Order: sequence, then C-alpha cells, then structure tokens
Amino acid sequence: MNQAQRLVLVIALGIALVIVTVAANLLVDDPVPGGWVDLTPSVGATVSDQYFVVVDDDVIVRRAAMWLAGLVVWTGASLWLLRSRPEGTSAD
Repeated sequence: MNQAQRLVLVIALGIALVIVTVAANLLVDDPVPGGWVDLTPSVGATVSDQYFVVVDDDVIVRRAAMWLAGLVVWTGASLWLLRSRPEGTSAD
C-alpha cells in the first residue's frame, strides 16, 4: 500500500470512528422525548421535554470516555499505518 492509500485509509477510519462514537453516545444517553412537562394556559403554549437536555456527571464521563477511546484507537491505527518503513520492506 502506498502512502496516499494509507492516508485515505486513516481519514476513512477517522470518519467511521466518529460515526460509531456518536451512535454509541446516543445509545448511552437514551433520551425519552415527547413527555409534556409544562403547560402555560395564558399563552396557549406547551413545552416538550425533548428540548431540555439534562446532563449529569455520569453522562459527561461516559461521553468523554467514548470519545477518548475512539481517539486512542484512531491515533494508534494512524501511527501504525503511517509509520516509516525501511526500503524494500513490505507490510503486505
């Protein structure tokens, strides 16, 4: 694999890891939108809880851990793919 192919692979891996991390964070948060939390009869408006984001310390730590894990995997794979190889040596 030449250097350009490795670079494309590193970028594709980064994009894939971002998608996986976002999906994992959405599964962990597991919000249940749609419940009505407030009714203001004077203005005739209702407010749904789907627009309120309640973030506690556990959620922040889980999100940070998932992003850190994705970053560590991407960095390790990038360093392995983009490392210098001696002339005549092939990884294939």
